Amino acid sequence: MAARMQSTEAALLVDASRSPPELLGLYGMEPTSVAAVIDACADVLAQPSTEAWLPQTPGSAHPYQYGHWLPLPANGSSVSAALLLLDRSPREKPAPGAPAPQLLARHASDVLALALRCEHAEQYSASVLRESESRLNLTEHTAGAGSWSLQLSTHEVIHSDEFATVMGLGDRHRVKNLEDMVQRYTPEWRNGIRQRLERCAQNGEGFDEEIQITVEGGPAKWVRTVATAVRRANGEIARIQGAIQDISAQKQAQQDTLRLAMRLTTTLASITEAFVTLDRQCCFTYLNQESERLLQKTTGDLLGLEVWQGFSPALSQRLKEQLTKSLQTNRRVELEDFFPTLGKWLEVRAYPFAEGLAVYFRDVTERRRSQEQLMLLETSVSRLNDIVAIAETGAGNEQEPRIVFVNDAFEQHTGYSRAEVLGQTPRMLLELDPATTKLSELGRSLRQSRQARTELMVRRKNGAMFWVELEVVSVQATAEDITHWVAVGRDITQRKTAEDMIRHLAFYDALTDLPNRQLLLDRLQQTLAASARSGQHGALMFIDLDNFKILNDSLGHHMGDQLLQKVAQRLTRSVRKTDMVARLGGDEFVVMVDDLSTDPDAAAFKATALAEKVLHTLREPFQLTGGHQHFSTPSIGVASFNGQQSDVGELLKQADLAMYQAKSLGRNTLCFFDPAMQATVSANATVSSELRVALSANQFVVYYQPQVDRVGVITGVEALVRWQHPKRGLVSPAEFIPIAEDTGLILPLGQWVLETACNQLSAWAVNSSTAGLSIAVNVSVRQFRHPDFVDMVMAAIKHTGIRPHKLKLELTESLLADRMEITINKMGMLKALGVTLALDDFGVGYSSLSVLKRLPLDQLKIDKGFVADVLTDPNDAAISRAIIALAQSLGLQVVAEGVETQEQRDFLAYQGCDQFQGHLFAKPLPIEALNALLQNPTSGMLLLA
Repeated sequence: MAARMQSTEAALLVDASRSPPELLGLYGMEPTSVAAVIDACADVLAQPSTEAWLPQTPGSAHPYQYGHWLPLPANGSSVSAALLLLDRSPREKPAPGAPAPQLLARHASDVLALALRCEHAEQYSASVLRESESRLNLTEHTAGAGSWSLQLSTHEVIHSDEFATVMGLGDRHRVKNLEDMVQRYTPEWRNGIRQRLERCAQNGEGFDEEIQITVEGGPAKWVRTVATAVRRANGEIARIQGAIQDISAQKQAQQDTLRLAMRLTTTLASITEAFVTLDRQCCFTYLNQESERLLQKTTGDLLGLEVWQGFSPALSQRLKEQLTKSLQTNRRVELEDFFPTLGKWLEVRAYPFAEGLAVYFRDVTERRRSQEQLMLLETSVSRLNDIVAIAETGAGNEQEPRIVFVNDAFEQHTGYSRAEVLGQTPRMLLELDPATTKLSELGRSLRQSRQARTELMVRRKNGAMFWVELEVVSVQATAEDITHWVAVGRDITQRKTAEDMIRHLAFYDALTDLPNRQLLLDRLQQTLAASARSGQHGALMFIDLDNFKILNDSLGHHMGDQLLQKVAQRLTRSVRKTDMVARLGGDEFVVMVDDLSTDPDAAAFKATALAEKVLHTLREPFQLTGGHQHFSTPSIGVASFNGQQSDVGELLKQADLAMYQAKSLGRNTLCFFDPAMQATVSANATVSSELRVALSANQFVVYYQPQVDRVGVITGVEALVRWQHPKRGLVSPAEFIPIAEDTGLILPLGQWVLETACNQLSAWAVNSSTAGLSIAVNVSVRQFRHPDFVDMVMAAIKHTGIRPHKLKLELTESLLADRMEITINKMGMLKALGVTLALDDFGVGYSSLSVLKRLPLDQLKIDKGFVADVLTDPNDAAISRAIIALAQSLGLQVVAEGVETQEQRDFLAYQGCDQFQGHLFAKPLPIEALNALLQNPTSGMLLLA
């Protein structure tokens, strides 16, 4: 109408209150252009003006050049609409307030408002309906009842959701008609419910029945089914409607009540106790036959008498108080007392009722006679610290026993109360398979004998497990019929824990929790046996941390322990899960690797790769407590095995020897065992044994090598020990001194050389020609470190009476590697005695200038290694010059040892060397040859008196 009235090509009706604006209607245009037109008019629609022209934007997606906007009033609603008149060609703007368009706009606004009101009304009605349905569903769900309706005209059944729930229908299943509904009932009820529904539909006869229905996947369910007819105004039945309610719980309760009542009736009928009734004055009104026998009087004698009449005053008073109390409080009372006139203990139970009291008498004399014993037995069992449980056997071997008694200790240890375990199977305490197996074995053993014992783990209520030493005895009614099992258990958790701890301590290292030597040897023995059977090769890695003692001495043993723990962790991570990592003690670890290969070369390759991996892993820095970063390196010895070795100790020793070989190669490396090592070790062991014999048999002699100054004057000698072996002849110190160091024999040997030198100085002191000579004695690190070394030197000087400065002690540079303060302090004490101190083999050890200047030295000895090539090697020549210059700057004398040629002597003398020692002058000589040389020096040497 708007387009025709205004003669435009097209028109749109738009709801401008929504974002984006929504199209309500269109005329004369393609729907594909609507979105572009509305988008182009968005700004115009937002303006409050009533009329506006819309110019077309070049490139628009619609063909219209001009548009006329007529806003539609909201008329009290929240809707604001607009009428857009569109044309392809320009038009003259209509007169403002043209009556026809305005009238049309007002009419359209009224129609829209009416439509909105209808929409709101429908929404409100739907909301009320949904709320009503929600309340109905909630009510039905709360009551456990569902409603249904059968339309007689269509035979269609309509029902609620709760109806479907009660019927056990799935989410997508519905009852559609009468027959479908009937089929939901159990077969025995279907005909009856069908007839009742039909009579209700035909005659309007309602019904209320309790019937069973079938439920898919579950047992039959009891429901209450109610139906009634709904009539039209003319009395005609239009439909029948009703409800079903789940009453399974009520039915079950009724059945339980009925069974209980029957049980109680049967129980009361079986009681043969004495029974009487009393009036409210406690006088007899009825006695049964058993009561006459028990009270020893007839009914005629007792009717109308007070119940306590004829008894002793004290007993009468107690009976009167208790029975009167029962009448006053309307509560039952019970008492047991001795009736002297009857000579019996009677149990009295009184129950009040409207007319008086119902009283039961029972003779408990026999029970009371054994009560003390029973009480003692019950108290002792209940209060036992041991766990006691009694289980009743099943009717057959297939049924499990059921617990019928537990004592206090059972409750305390398991956490279960009596109520929780009575009637349960003991299996509830034994969830673990091993315990269940033991219980089954225990049952079989009990069927063969009347007693059995075992140890098993029992589960507490909180899930924790504890060990029990269990002894079970069977109770037999006959020789073949076992009725009960009596189990007595003792908590042995602490003992088991202690055993586990002892076992763990016996086989595991306490610091690192790695297997110890004992477990390693056991596993190694098993592995060797398996290797012999399978032909698989394996390897044993012996690992020792380099310079571990330095960490302990510098940072403390707690840091050393922490390093050992971290090493253990790294070793475990770096090897295979099947490999075994063990700690032997200190900083020594062992890795056992098996099943490498049946091929020796392949096995050796794999062992090497694994050892190198371990070597690389342990080279990485360790982060210790306090942010300290420690770098550690290992020395690893590897010994291969293939099952042919039978002595695990020998295999471990081979790996140990290979590790020491790695140490000797400079540490931080790995070395495989070589049989030659064993030969060397065996030879060293022989030498060590012979050294001990040599010390006791005085097989050692001292040789002396002269030392001369720059002009050839003999200033002193160096004492060099030799071993006069009874079979091997004269043995060089290089063959036995290292072994003496390792075995500790260097201490008595060094002391003997020191005392021999002091005695020789004492002998020379009486001769003017030799009184000025000094003797240099080599002191090993181990000898110098001995706490009593200074005292032993002092004792030797005092005993021989020599002049201390004539005794020269030559110390090695290895002393300067650690414990510097102790070394300097001890050297100061020797210096204070007057002893001359020399640093031997200078330049090949650990000396530093900062340390050297603090030492109270008198001489430096240039190592013969530098002297040998001093004329041919520029480096040795430079080192020699530097040593001499350093000694001169520190005010120390320089002694060059190993001088073999005159050219070497002249070169060193030219550089400023003070004294010389070597074969150029004389080789080491026994004391007789030395004395002869001193009396008649060779060419180039002098002895000043």
